[in-house]
Amino acid sequence: MKDNTLESANFSIFLNAFSILKAGYASNHAEISDLVEDAEFDEQHSQEIIQRSQQALLSPIARLDQELSWLPELSTTQINEIGSLLEAGKITDLREAIAFLPDLPKANVLAHLCGTESADETLLQDLLRAWDDVDQLALLEFLNSQRQAADFPKIESSQLAASIRVLESTHARSAALSVWRLDEPGKVMERLVEAELKRDRASRILAEFVREYDILSEPRLARISEAIDQQIELARQPRQQLEAVTSEIAELLRQWDDVNQPVQVFEQHQGHEEGRSKQIYERLRSLCLELANERGEFRHAKRLSEALLHTFPELESVAEVLKGDVEALENLDEQQKKFSVLEPLVAACEAAKSQVPKLKSALQSSGFVPARKGAVKEIFAAFDTAAKAPGTGDAAFLVVRDLALFVNNDRNDPETAFRLVDGLITYRGAKPSQDVSSKLDEERSVLHRNWKMPELDRQSGNLGGMAKVVDEMLKYAKGNDRAELVQLKSRIERKQAGKKVKWLIYGGIAAVIGFFVISDELDRPTSRTSYQPTTTYQPSTPRQTTTSPSSNTSAETRPPVGQGLALNRAQVRYCVFQGERLEAMRSLTTTNYQISQFNALIDDYNSRCSNFRYTSGVLSSVRREAQGKTAEFTADARRIVASW
Repeated sequence: MKDNTLESANFSIFLNAFSILKAGYASNHAEISDLVEDAEFDEQHSQEIIQRSQQALLSPIARLDQELSWLPELSTTQINEIGSLLEAGKITDLREAIAFLPDLPKANVLAHLCGTESADETLLQDLLRAWDDVDQLALLEFLNSQRQAADFPKIESSQLAASIRVLESTHARSAALSVWRLDEPGKVMERLVEAELKRDRASRILAEFVREYDILSEPRLARISEAIDQQIELARQPRQQLEAVTSEIAELLRQWDDVNQPVQVFEQHQGHEEGRSKQIYERLRSLCLELANERGEFRHAKRLSEALLHTFPELESVAEVLKGDVEALENLDEQQKKFSVLEPLVAACEAAKSQVPKLKSALQSSGFVPARKGAVKEIFAAFDTAAKAPGTGDAAFLVVRDLALFVNNDRNDPETAFRLVDGLITYRGAKPSQDVSSKLDEERSVLHRNWKMPELDRQSGNLGGMAKVVDEMLKYAKGNDRAELVQLKSRIERKQAGKKVKWLIYGGIAAVIGFFVISDELDRPTSRTSYQPTTTYQPSTPRQTTTSPSSNTSAETRPPVGQGLALNRAQVRYCVFQGERLEAMRSLTTTNYQISQFNALIDDYNSRCSNFRYTSGVLSSVRREAQGKTAEFTADARRIVASW
């Protein structure tokens, strides 16, 4: 005896009341009573099933559901043939037999087969298509004619439509259950959904089909969601191995996508975003922000963002956000990699700033080359590693250049600075960009002149000594400096030859060729980076900063914008004093806006004071003035920063 119920999860023609009692659409009350007795005698079904089948066929309303889910519009011969093929399990013959049947009986047979092992993707697609042209008018006419013969009341079109909607849901659930019995349910479902959405008119049961699939997927998605939450908590623990955690989250997202992708595709087509996927995205993006902004774990944050973008491209409101996240994190990750390579070099150069005499001695001994010991050893080794590392570009050269500028500007040691820059230019490893190479070449010329000018001064009156120094200076001199040195050399040669020439005292020469203070344009690496770009401020017009002169001897005058200009004492005083103020401001600027304002002042300072000439003795005199004004410069710096 079969233990079946009318409410079985899978749609089954065998469980239809007409099939259980072997009744026909025209069977009347008396015939149904006789069929009940026959069924009880056969004992193929339980007494309860037989009685419920009888009640379903005798109730005008319940009977409609049974009529629609049986084989309407078919002859007795066709019904018997289909029943026989179903009983025998001859699926191939059965599918050929129903090929040209009306759509609803065909759909009923296909829905029945969804509950068997013969169900496959093609059968499911046939079921969806079978609902395309169900003719309700023809059904209404057929059923009412049969009801009239069986002495049952006719049905209205609205009743028929309501009952058909119930049958659609039943078929959709049976099809969804069938999908979940296949090896790769998510991929099969995705192909079915995408194929239907590409048609001019998708199946009328597609929405119900997707909804039933989504309901059935809930337990599996809930387990994946819980596992993702567990990994998020692990990622937030200190000293957690993020490599393993992010790998596990990426795998869980892949599993989520395998199950939920068909629903996401359908919802996107409807102009919606799948809610559970949106929640997963929001939780994981929050973790990405935390990893990037609070912990500097850009690589792992980028990996998670890439996994989110791959999993949820159908969430249109967040797709562009994720693309921006991935791009920003990729840049930050590259910067972090570059800075990690540069850190030993930065540390070595910072340490060297407090040991300039040792650095000078080492450079005089062997130059900026590999060394076994001494002050140059760590700097060159770290520079060589950083310069050869992929992605560092000009950064390694700029770090050493920063050291050279410090030595020249702050320690007044152009010889050591020259040897560092010359070592960068003659380095045989990686080469900097053309812009940096040109800048280094120009600065080497300036530094060499700064170094040799005091020697030229000391040789004043010694024509041979002056000629030797001028020859050395001509090796690196450029532009106007070279032209002036050539003129000076010519005069020396004419003087040496005994010719009468109008001689210029050296003070006049020094007024033309002065000591250059080179600006520090290096963008130093910072340990503070941000995942989301902050608002960009446009700097205001750079301010002129002067001190209130207590007398004419301490007056400052801001020089005009230009390179290589001859500055008077007040203008040189501005450059030296303003440089001290800017150095004091450097540690006081903390916000993005303050940094922007500080950079604007630096740009203005560089445009006026990065390359100038002055009368001999002026710079050293002004620097002596500055030595007693440190507190004043610091107070000026605080006042300026506070005004921003």
